[in-house]
Amino acid sequence: MGKRAVRKRLVGVAGLLVVLAVVLAGCADDASAPPRGIVIGSSDQPAMRVMAEVYAGALRNAGSVVSADQLRGDTQTLLGEMDRTALDLFPAFTGELLTLLAPSSTAVGAEDVYTDVNRSLPQGVSVGDETPVSAAPQIFVSTTLAGDVEATDLDDCARLPAGLPVIAVSRPDDATERAFADAGCRFGPVELVATSDEVLSRAAAGTAVGVLTPLDIAGEDADGASSEVQALRNSAGGGDTADNPPAGAPPSEAASAPESGPRAEVLVPVFRSAAFGRDQVKTMNKVAGEITTADLATMAARVEAGADPRDVALAWLGEHGL
Repeated sequence: MGKRAVRKRLVGVAGLLVVLAVVLAGCADDASAPPRGIVIGSSDQPAMRVMAEVYAGALRNAGSVVSADQLRGDTQTLLGEMDRTALDLFPAFTGELLTLLAPSSTAVGAEDVYTDVNRSLPQGVSVGDETPVSAAPQIFVSTTLAGDVEATDLDDCARLPAGLPVIAVSRPDDATERAFADAGCRFGPVELVATSDEVLSRAAAGTAVGVLTPLDIAGEDADGASSEVQALRNSAGGGDTADNPPAGAPPSEAASAPESGPRAEVLVPVFRSAAFGRDQVKTMNKVAGEITTADLATMAARVEAGADPRDVALAWLGEHGL
């Protein structure tokens, strides 16, 4: 073989080596590329969409890489995505989680529900600190009617006239209706209306009762504080109203009071344990220490009116130093 042929072959081999080096360098760059970031999801409800953005923004502001994409679905779907490691975090209510994960659980109060949720979660999935945000259904009645029959708590429900229609924005589930019946309520048929204001207006007339959650009536524009209606206090409601004893009741009486009413529904972050370090969990828990039912209700109303959930969440995070 001549020297010229050998030289050409060597040049060809050298070219192949250069190409191979470029390919290997590309692989090395892929290996060292930043991770996909924390993937956050939520249901389609305005409150859950904005809450997902609150967690996303807080984590970003604390230095975490968070994916711009979010997953949507019900609780079962989101847990399935978490099992596939395609999802790392989503907000949820403890009562809904427990009903899905452990239908036979008899836990009612906020603390017991949280404990049972922790026991029932799939391996590798955790919940963070409870927020004060509550979505447990409550009964609203005319203040005049409540005074006439001396009804202040859900356990006084039997004192209300039998057959009063139930006014709500969405039909109470079977478990909620059973809980009210077990407390002695003797309600008539359910009538659905479009807004919380309509529910409260009908209840204020004294010819019906309203069923709403604290999240339905809280917020800067809410009429829930109207003197014409009052909620029958629910010992197991959770969140802002969780396990609160009657005003002036001694601690011993509060501790021994039976839990009644629908199962507690307290907002928590559900997350894939392997995706979060200690500092990131602390960031989530800081959110729990700042958010309130009124805050989330106000933000959800803005989203429902057309505001971008991320913009609304970022404004709240800025106001709270997160």
